[in-house]
Amino acid sequence: MMGNKEIPHRDTLRDYGHAVAGHAGTMTSANGELFIKPCTQSEIDFYHSANRRHPEFSDLMPLFMGSLKLSDPDSLDIEAEVAGVISDAGEIQATRDQIRATIAAEAARAVPEPESSVPAWAPKAKSKKIKTDQAIVLENASGVFKQPNILDCKLGVRLWADDAPAEKKQRFDKISAATTHAKLGFRIAGMRVFRGSENPAELDGDQYRVYDKDYGRTTVNNDNVVDEFRRFVFNTAAGVDEDLGRAVCAAFVRDLKHVQDVLERHESRMYSASLLFVFEGDGEALREAIEENNELVERPRVRDRDTSTKRVDSGIVMEEEDDEDEYEDEESSLPAIYSLKLIDFAHATWTPGQGPDENVLKGRQHVYSGPGPSNRTSKTFNSPSATPTHVPTDRPAAQPVVTTSTRTVRLNPAWEWRFEAPIGSNVVVKLLSGTAEKDGVELAPRSAYTFSNIKSRILTWQGCELEVDGRCDDEFVAEYANPAANPAVSYLNLHAALREMRIAAAREGREGPRVLVAGPPVTGKTTLAKTLTSYAVKQGHQPLVVNADPREGMLSFAGTLSAAVFATIIDPETATGWGSTPASAPSAVPVKLPLVHYYGRQSAEEEPDFYRELVGRMAGTVSGRLSEDESVKSSGVIVDSMGISEKSKIGLDLLAHIVDELSINIIVVLGSTRMNAELMKRFAEEKTSLGEPITVVLLDKSEGVVERDEAFEQHSRDAAIKEYFFGDARMTLSPQIQQVDFDSLVIYKPSDYSTYGEDTLIREEPSALMQHWALAIMHAGLKDPPETVRAASVMGFVHVADVDEERRKVKILAPGIDYHARA
Repeated sequence: MMGNKEIPHRDTLRDYGHAVAGHAGTMTSANGELFIKPCTQSEIDFYHSANRRHPEFSDLMPLFMGSLKLSDPDSLDIEAEVAGVISDAGEIQATRDQIRATIAAEAARAVPEPESSVPAWAPKAKSKKIKTDQAIVLENASGVFKQPNILDCKLGVRLWADDAPAEKKQRFDKISAATTHAKLGFRIAGMRVFRGSENPAELDGDQYRVYDKDYGRTTVNNDNVVDEFRRFVFNTAAGVDEDLGRAVCAAFVRDLKHVQDVLERHESRMYSASLLFVFEGDGEALREAIEENNELVERPRVRDRDTSTKRVDSGIVMEEEDDEDEYEDEESSLPAIYSLKLIDFAHATWTPGQGPDENVLKGRQHVYSGPGPSNRTSKTFNSPSATPTHVPTDRPAAQPVVTTSTRTVRLNPAWEWRFEAPIGSNVVVKLLSGTAEKDGVELAPRSAYTFSNIKSRILTWQGCELEVDGRCDDEFVAEYANPAANPAVSYLNLHAALREMRIAAAREGREGPRVLVAGPPVTGKTTLAKTLTSYAVKQGHQPLVVNADPREGMLSFAGTLSAAVFATIIDPETATGWGSTPASAPSAVPVKLPLVHYYGRQSAEEEPDFYRELVGRMAGTVSGRLSEDESVKSSGVIVDSMGISEKSKIGLDLLAHIVDELSINIIVVLGSTRMNAELMKRFAEEKTSLGEPITVVLLDKSEGVVERDEAFEQHSRDAAIKEYFFGDARMTLSPQIQQVDFDSLVIYKPSDYSTYGEDTLIREEPSALMQHWALAIMHAGLKDPPETVRAASVMGFVHVADVDEERRKVKILAPGIDYHARA
C-alpha cells in the first residue's frame, strides 16, 4: 500500500532511536510519523512493484510513502565516491592510516570471549551505515504507540541472494549454522522491551532494555528461543500480565496465519527479510487501548434500515456495510494495540513460475508453531486457550470470489489496467469515457473489444472509464503518482523523436529512422514495437516492420521471420496482436501482406548461419521496398528482435548482423544496462551503409511485463493457427478442403541435430503422423534442391486434416486459396 503524506526535506530529519537491527543511519520525521531508511534502488523498486502488482502482498509491508535523496547533489565531494571503512561517527575513512586506525579501534573495543561454553551477551555499538545516497520513506510502525515494544525476527535458513559475493555467502552461512536459522529458519535479530529489566543499569534513558543483533547470535538458541519470545511479550515490570500477554499473542497468531496465506499465494524470493513485531509495551496503556477498541466494536449502531457492527483494530476499520463518516472519525483516533509487518527487501524479487518462497515460509511457520514436539511457543504466540482480554483482528472474513461479472474500471491519467485473459474464455472491454489505448492502438468509444489468452494492458493518457465483462486470471490497476513515473512516457518521447526524423526524411527525400528494439527475454520488446508502429500509423506514416524473433509470429506462425508495411491500424484483438493476413472473408481492419521466411527453430542461436542467411534475404527485399515507395522510405523500419541473454556472444553477434544488414541507425535497449553498454561499445565507431552514426538508447522496461510459460506460448501458437484457418469470434472462415496424391507432394522437415548433425532439410514421406500438422507452402518448384526450397519465401500455410496411407491421399485445408501442392 502506498501512502500520500508529504515527503519531508532531508534537513528536517532526525535519528531514529528505536532501531533494533539492520544498518545504522535510520531516521524519522520531526513528528515521528515517518521512518526513513537508507536503501538500494532494488528495494525501492520492490516496494513500487508490490504496490502496483501485488496489493495483497503490499498490505503485509509498511505503508510506502516514496523515496528521497539523502544529500544535496551539488554538495557531494570526492569522499562520497571513495570506498573505505565507515567509523562509528559515520565518517568515511578512505586513507590507509585512517582505515588502520578505525580497525584498531574496533579491535580494542571487542569484548573478549568468555571462558564459559555459553557466550555472554552485552550491547555493542551501532551497526555500520549502508553506503547509499537514497532512502525509502515508510510509515513509522512504532510511531503510533506510547511505549512500543519492538522485535525484529529475521527469516530464512539461507540469508544471501544469488548475486552475493562468495565471501558474503560463506559468512552468512556460518551465521545461519551457528544460530536458530539452521533448524528453525529464523533468528531474533534484535528487540526493545519497555522496562525489560528490574535492574536500572540495564535500561537506557527511555527505560528500555535493548537487545542488539549479537544477542540473537550468541545468547538465543534452539532450546531457549521460546523463553526469549516470552521475555518480549510477558513483562510484569511494565504491567503486561499473563492475560494481556496472551491477548497480544493471540492477535499475532492471527496475523501470522494471514502472512503465511499471502506468501503461499505469491511467487517471490526474499533473503534476510524480517517480521517486525510491535505492540504497546506499557501495560496500562495496552489495557486501555484494548478496552477502547472493544467498546467501539460492541457498541450498537443505528442505521436507517437495520443495525450492524463494525470490527476495529488498531485504528483500522473492517466494515460489513456502508461507512459512516462519524464512525470513521471516531475509529481513526483509537489507540494502537499491535502491528505485524514484513520488512527489509534489499534482496527481494518476484519469481513467477518458481512457486512460493519456502525459505521464508519455514521461518514463519516455526515462529507460529514453535520448535520441537513440546511446542512451548504455545505459551507465547500460538496460544490455544481462550483469552480473557480480546484484541480485535484487522483481517476481514474471506469474501466470495467473483468468477465473472460486468464491472467498471476507472483510470487516472497515465494509469494502466493490466489483465490476463484466460485460455478458452473471453474478456470484453468497452471504453465508456475518456481515451485509452492498447499497444498504441486507440480504442473506439463504446466498441466492444474481445480478448482471449492474452496478457496485456490498457493505458490512458487523459483518464478513462472502462467496462469489463468476463473473468480474468489476474487484473489490477497500476497507479502512478504522476505521469512521468510511467515508463510509457519515455516510449512516447521516443516516438516524438522518430516522428521528427520521419518529417525531416520526407522533406529531404532520404530514408527515415531504422529502429531495432533489443533486450533480454521478457522485457516487452514486442509490445514496444507494436506501440511505436501504432503511433507512427496514427500520424500518417507507413513504417516497414520486421519480426526477427522466430518464437513469435507477426502476421504469420511462430518459427518464421516476416516483414510488412503497416499503412493502416493494427488489429488489437487478433491472436498475435499484429492483425490478420489475407483470408477468404472480409475484415473490419485492412489486412497486411507480409513477406514470410520459414526458419523452423525457436531460437535464432540454434542455427545461426541459416538465420543470418534469412536476415540477409529479408534485408534485400526491405531495401527494394524502401526504394520503390517514398512514403515507406521516409517512414523507416522498426525491427522487433529476438530476446537474447546478456552474456550470449552469439546472440549479440546476430543482433550486430541485423544492424548491418538493415542499416539500423537507432538501437533501443529495454531493461538491460549491461547489453546497452556492450552495444554502445560495439557500435561506438561504426556507421550505417548510408554513413549515419548508430545511436544506442537505453529505456526502462515496463513493470507490467510478465513472463509467459511454455504452456501459455503453446496456446498462443495454437490460437494463431486456428485463427488463420477458421477465423475468430468476429469472423468465421470456411477453409477449402483438397485431396492431394502422395506423389504430388514434396515435404521437407528441418533435420534433427542429434541425428544428422548438419543444418539441412530432410525429405519426409507423407504418413499418418503428419495429421494435424501445419505445412508451409514455399515459392519453389518441385524439382528445386532442398537449399533453394528452404531459403525461399512462404506463399501460405495448409493444415493436414487426414492422411490415408492405403489410398495414398492427403486431405488438406487451405484458407480459401487454391495452393499448388508444393511443401
